[in-house]
Amino acid sequence: MKQFILPIFCLFVIINSHAQDASYTGPAKTQVKSFWGKIEMMKQGKSVNSYLVGATNLLKTIKEKDPSYNTSAMEAELKVFQDMVAKQEAEIQKQNDEKKEASAKGEEERNYYVGFWQKLIGVYSSGYDIEPGITGKAYHDRVKALNLAEYTEKKATNTGAAGKGFIAKIDEALADYDKYLIRADRLKWNVTQPMTDSRGASNPQKKMALLEHAKYECEAVLILSPNNEPFKKKLQEINKLLGNAEGEASRFFTSDFHKQNLNKIIWSSKPLVIGKESEMSSFIKTEFKTGEYIYGTAYLGVTANEAMNGNTNLRVRIKVDGGTAIWGGDLSYFELPLTAQNKSYIQFALLPDAQWLKDNYAPYIAEENWTISYFLDELVRGGDVSHAITCELIFPTNNIRDIESELSLDLNSGITEIKAMSGKLHDELMASRTLPKAGMKNTAMEQQMVAALNKLGWKEHFTKVIINSPDWTIKKNELGVILYRIVSAVGIFKDHDGKCMYQEFTFRQDYTGGGNYSSTIKYNSYGGKREIGCDKLK
Repeated sequence: MKQFILPIFCLFVIINSHAQDASYTGPAKTQVKSFWGKIEMMKQGKSVNSYLVGATNLLKTIKEKDPSYNTSAMEAELKVFQDMVAKQEAEIQKQNDEKKEASAKGEEERNYYVGFWQKLIGVYSSGYDIEPGITGKAYHDRVKALNLAEYTEKKATNTGAAGKGFIAKIDEALADYDKYLIRADRLKWNVTQPMTDSRGASNPQKKMALLEHAKYECEAVLILSPNNEPFKKKLQEINKLLGNAEGEASRFFTSDFHKQNLNKIIWSSKPLVIGKESEMSSFIKTEFKTGEYIYGTAYLGVTANEAMNGNTNLRVRIKVDGGTAIWGGDLSYFELPLTAQNKSYIQFALLPDAQWLKDNYAPYIAEENWTISYFLDELVRGGDVSHAITCELIFPTNNIRDIESELSLDLNSGITEIKAMSGKLHDELMASRTLPKAGMKNTAMEQQMVAALNKLGWKEHFTKVIINSPDWTIKKNELGVILYRIVSAVGIFKDHDGKCMYQEFTFRQDYTGGGNYSSTIKYNSYGGKREIGCDKLK
């Protein structure tokens, strides 16, 4: 413990107070004597902290035993030592805090350089390559995240030992970066190759995407190696090619809005008028509610004709609340007449109004396209709730990538109108559907087929079969040996809701030799099923 030196005035007070207390004979006499003994020991610098605690406790006891005793001199003496101890503890605490701060700063600096090194090895390798696929924008984002300027500044002001080993490793890697580029052949594979590929791109947008990829790669390299001439020259060439590609692409844009929303689906509560989107901004949204209709406009970078290649059925995958795609996904499609394919955008309805149905629904009925009808049925089954909906347009060519979009529909205010529309579309489509025509008529065979179906153990009970093949098809093995012959047919039944249905099947007769077949008809395979108006079965 550090020796305390008391001021002369304080010593005078102690001596005089002690002399006065020597004549005290009250109930706290023993404690008073002991108190001044501890003060004397502290004055000599012996175990100040311990004696200070003892003196403090004695003073408390003195006050309790003799409340009339004047302890002001004792309190004054005690305060001198209390202040000294407090000052010493504060100094020790300050020193400890400074040590901790220095240690924390050193750890922080070290962690910074460790982190920088970990980021650096994501864009540099002492070998010839890094993580596969980290090229173009992904590579640029990683290089930018390094923040080389910050590293340079921190290194310049680093005077301690913290991080010295990592600084050496980092500087060595940065010095080797240009050699790494050559080892990995990044200029060839990540710049020159996409530039070459862009020449044969199927549309300007794909060309621009390839060039943008190469541009990001060059810009990333020039952050770490600003004087790299090969990458500098390629960047200049890319910027020129991008300008040309943008000029090619501009002929497909109907407006700046089109350009900004290229390869996106824009949803609206009214069909958008192309070129007047800004005037219809109040109808453009992704959150819909009861009473609002839903229309989509997909802005393309090619004409719809180039995207569809003569097809008039644009496949669509619609999911409600992440469930199974409507109509199995593969069967859903929007009707896109050839007359509407000379434009660089596609418009369709997801939840249409009566006027849209009147103007556009005829092709859906003609082709028995249940996409919109089944979507409405799904909403009706869900009831008065909110839905998250995804819609993906799937194009039949690689001239354009598939486009996916999301929206929400809040039906908490009711589904009365949707339910009525669902019933109307269902009835219209059912009215257009007829049973497959018979290809051959054979009552005995048909009865055997009905019996074979009802022995499958399915919940459906089949009542009738129509053979729609005009003749038998012979099946042989790889050696040309006849195995059996098959015919196609449809089986008719009612489901648990009382709806009349028909399902596709094939039946077979096994070959018995000598050009003969078994007279027993066997079930062979099944296909899709469809609803049919019960009136069509009469």
